[in-house]
Parts: sequence; C-alpha cells; structure tokens
Amino acid sequence: MLNKKESALMRVIYKQTTKNKGMCLIRPVDIMVGIPYSLDFKEEDLEPTIRALVYDEYIDLVESDKRGNFYYCITLLKKGFAFQRSEEQRLRARRSSIISKVLLTLLGAAIAVAAKPLFTLIINAIKK
Repeated sequence: MLNKKESALMRVIYKQTTKNKGMCLIRPVDIMVGIPYSLDFKEEDLEPTIRALVYDEYIDLVESDKRGNFYYCITLLKKGFAFQRSEEQRLRARRSSIISKVLLTLLGAAIAVAAKPLFTLIINAIKK
C-alpha cells in the first residue's frame, strides 16, 4: 500500500509512462510540477519517494545526464502497470464505505423518528 506522497508521485509517473508504452524520460522539475500543491511534497522528498517506488517494484529507474540536464529514465514494472487498477479499486471501496455510512445514518434517523411516538405512549402509560 502506497502512502500519499508515493501515490501522488506514482500518478505523475503513470501518466507520463503510459503515453510511451511504459517508459519515459523525465526531469525532476517536471515531476514536481505534476504533483498537486495541496500535498506537502518538497523537492527533497522526491529522491527518497522515488527510491521507495523502485524498492517496492513499481518502477525501474536509471538516472541520466543529457546535455547537462538531469533526467530520470523510468520504466513501469508489473506493479506499476497495475497501479491505475488498484487506485480505481481503492476509490470504489471508499465510495461504497461513504454510501453505506450515509445509509446507516438515514436508517438510524428513520428508526428514531418512527420510535418516538411509541416511546411517548409508553412513558405516558407509565406516568398514569
């Protein structure tokens, strides 16, 4: 299971690599531009996070220096290709969890509204 930073980085990598049959040549600055600003992802977080993806076998990484610019040559591995599917499953599970919680809340409210007259009758009978 990937954490938030790894997921955000993997989304950027997946988007770039699927354009070119699972491989891409990308600069670190281009990766940073693709990560949402709402996530607390700093430039110094990039290297350890990308190394974690390599360690978890999502990507294969080769560092390259082309015309004085630093590039990552990234190739998606088996887990990397399955990333989009697992993200969709995670979102589907989250949606169903939210829907079930809302439905249970509505059911509880309906039971409370339906039970109120019954409890009122019982309390009034006890008082007499």
